[in-house]
Amino acid sequence: MKRNIVLTTILTGLLLASYAVRAEPMTANNGLDKIKSNLDNSKSNKQEYERNLAIVSKNVNEVVKAKTTVQKQKETVSGEIVKNNDSLKKVLLQERDINQLIVQEKENQQAEAKQLEQLEQMILQVKQNQAKREAVIADYQSQLKMTGDEKKSWKDREGELRVQESKTIQSIRTLASEESTWLNKKKGYEGESKRWASESEKQQKIHDTYQGLATDGK
Repeated sequence: MKRNIVLTTILTGLLLASYAVRAEPMTANNGLDKIKSNLDNSKSNKQEYERNLAIVSKNVNEVVKAKTTVQKQKETVSGEIVKNNDSLKKVLLQERDINQLIVQEKENQQAEAKQLEQLEQMILQVKQNQAKREAVIADYQSQLKMTGDEKKSWKDREGELRVQESKTIQSIRTLASEESTWLNKKKGYEGESKRWASESEKQQKIHDTYQGLATDGK
């Protein structure tokens, strides 16, 4: 009888220290039920936060993968822009060379026109040369038109690539913001998970202590 009174006093003191509840007489079994309820609640909270942490961690991984993919797309588009600019430079150089050739041919044409006035005996030959040079000029003009079309095509493509680049940059910014949001959530869930794991361990120790005391009191 005396042993049961001492056991009840110890259990009541432990409950007051751990939970600051209203002091009232109770048996070892009543205290054990209360501790078991707290332990079950702690375990349930721990499992819930661990599930949430797993979901958040998965979302973070998906965002990181998407960000990496978009970054690679941006690098590809940027590389295409460099290639596009190189091709455009080549076309511009070709255009310059053709214009120089046209100027040169026109100068030759003018020189030969003067020769016609001075050398009537060479009129036929000079006219033939004129005809040939006209054909050459026409060919160069045709080439110039082709390079002009090609230049326009490259410039149009540059505009499209710039739009794509802008979209990838915006996607990266959006994903970076989303990643930050999920990482913050992950940090919060990790903290809660650790807190409840600690609480669960604490409650388990109290439960084991009460269970031992209850067993001794029987």
